[in-house]
Amino acid sequence: MLSNFPRIPTLKPVLQISLTLAAIFFLTNATTAQTMNESNSSASSDSTAHKFEIGVATGLSLNQFTKGQPNTSQNTGYTAGLSINYKLIHGISLQLETNFLQQGGRTVTFKDDTRLGLPESFDTKNTKNSSYAINSIEIPLLINYTFNIKQTWKPSLYAGASYAYAYNVTEDYQKTGNLLPGEDIIATVIDTRNATSEFNTSRVNFIAGANVKLPLTSKLLLLIDMRYLNGLSPARENYSYMEKIGFGSDLRTNSFVTKIGIILPL
Repeated sequence: MLSNFPRIPTLKPVLQISLTLAAIFFLTNATTAQTMNESNSSASSDSTAHKFEIGVATGLSLNQFTKGQPNTSQNTGYTAGLSINYKLIHGISLQLETNFLQQGGRTVTFKDDTRLGLPESFDTKNTKNSSYAINSIEIPLLINYTFNIKQTWKPSLYAGASYAYAYNVTEDYQKTGNLLPGEDIIATVIDTRNATSEFNTSRVNFIAGANVKLPLTSKLLLLIDMRYLNGLSPARENYSYMEKIGFGSDLRTNSFVTKIGIILPL
């Protein structure tokens, strides 16, 4: 008689299906939550990354005027300044600097005013070896690209331009001539003079260079920087090595600068 009653379905298959659906739902929610956490973590990491770097650096400059004039050679100067770097995207950053920069070069001048009818003397006929130091305030604007080769070793290439304001130019010279014409007594005078009025106050440089930043402490980086500066505008116009009016060319500055400094990421 019991067999005539409808059979009650067992709970085991229902329970298995319920548990399976619950497990799928739990795993799906867990995966979604983990993905969201990783995305939020990555966004948080990007948002907390150092966007700014400030630095101080100093170094030496190897300088030479353009070879439009003969008998030009090199001299040395120095530089020091501050920088601020703002990171944009994908290793690209924008850098603004304010530097004291010493450029210049060496020249040889042959003076002969006897061709103008003046009597020969030490002042009218001589040879002068000069070394010019152009002291400037320079403001470069650079675009950097950083290669993420290693977490602790990040070299960069950069290019840009700078405006330089020359506030002082000094000339160290050695002048040689015949002290007493007809007696063949040769004399040499060594002196320094201010030559600011002979040079342009403003000029523009093209800059290309490379640097590397290495860990120095837990918060500071060591900067090693090398750059080349090419004068886009003349430092001195219509310069004549024979001091002959109307026969000259423009002098432009060329410098190779090496610097070492300290960088603080912010």
